[in-house]
Amino acid sequence: MKWIKDRMTEWQLTKKLQLKESKEIKIPEQFRCIGILANSESEFLETKEVVRELWSYKVRIIGLFYSEEPSRLIEAFSSQHFTFWGHPSDYFNEFKLENMDFILVPSLHLNPYLRYLLLENQSGFKIGFYSKENEPYLDFMLGQDEEDLGSNVHHLLDYLKKIKEAC
Repeated sequence: MKWIKDRMTEWQLTKKLQLKESKEIKIPEQFRCIGILANSESEFLETKEVVRELWSYKVRIIGLFYSEEPSRLIEAFSSQHFTFWGHPSDYFNEFKLENMDFILVPSLHLNPYLRYLLLENQSGFKIGFYSKENEPYLDFMLGQDEEDLGSNVHHLLDYLKKIKEAC
């Protein structure tokens, strides 16, 4: 069953990528709401911690991470939250409809479910780390310099702040 959902989600992604329109990217004056999409609970929590270090509780964080294992966190989801035809269920309504300032993707390799959610959201822009796989989905990418995810996310957000100040 999961194999079929994976293939159907990939097919839906291909269709969505063909319909993807170019958009104007605006960096807001002040960040109020940030999204996080991660491959695992540890990536999600570490990224959330870095965002809290930089902006404390002045920024609202909406995030999701993929996990086939049961998790105590409500931000977890799995392939069960997608329909047989590869569409997200109502579980993702808040994430899809929320107009976030940007979505941060700390993962280099996104599964089809994360990529689909990334395309579904209409946020200002999406940032993350460079990989050939992420290129069609992210608007601003930076290469990973170090092994530590926390410091890489910190560098990425520092560059974003510098770009915001320059604009």
